[in-house]
Amino acid sequence: MSLWRSARLAWSRRQCRLPIQQETLTARPPTASTGFDELDIVVLDLETTGLDPRRDQVLSAGWVCVSSGRIELSSAQEVPVRPHGEAGVGQSAIIHGLLDSDLADACDELGLLQILLPILAGRVVAAHAAAIERGFLRAMLHRHGGVALPNPFIDTMKLERMLLEGRGERIEERGDALTLARARARHQLPAHSQHSAGSDALACAELLLAQVENLGGHARVRLRTLV
Repeated sequence: MSLWRSARLAWSRRQCRLPIQQETLTARPPTASTGFDELDIVVLDLETTGLDPRRDQVLSAGWVCVSSGRIELSSAQEVPVRPHGEAGVGQSAIIHGLLDSDLADACDELGLLQILLPILAGRVVAAHAAAIERGFLRAMLHRHGGVALPNPFIDTMKLERMLLEGRGERIEERGDALTLARARARHQLPAHSQHSAGSDALACAELLLAQVENLGGHARVRLRTLV
């Protein structure tokens, strides 16, 4: 790890007031030159009440780990999250099917952080349209005294765009060419159950492996190619 990254991690530990995150900030993230087969990756998906991390809430988190270029199915987990306040799930139930009654006994967002942060420690985080996951994680951490995650993020939507543009294909900005379902179909991956955090995380992990193969294969791809 470079001197600059070490200093930044030390600064984050000093600023952090969330005990569970302070413990995880001792784990060093991989460097840009780390090969794909050496990476420990958490593929994450969040179901939320909307797209604005300042206003909307996380209702469910799903993840699965990828290590040594393989999906570890035994690591797959989905955690429902009880929304705070009186707004509840609102109209978002139409998309993900989660109802307030489904989440009545779920953990709150601090409970989710206590489960998730040790799993993310020192790992790369991958997601489709990763800005959403990154934004909601940052907002949750901020509300509970934490700091922004130092983890590298892989965005499979950006990788798909890179692959398409590399082949000279034109992308319709307002179309659905870059959705998880369309990207999977392009790589001959089967249809999956959408808008379930656990299912979407696994679907994203499969897409990532397919994209890495298209970028040259596990043995040749480095982290710097993916972030």
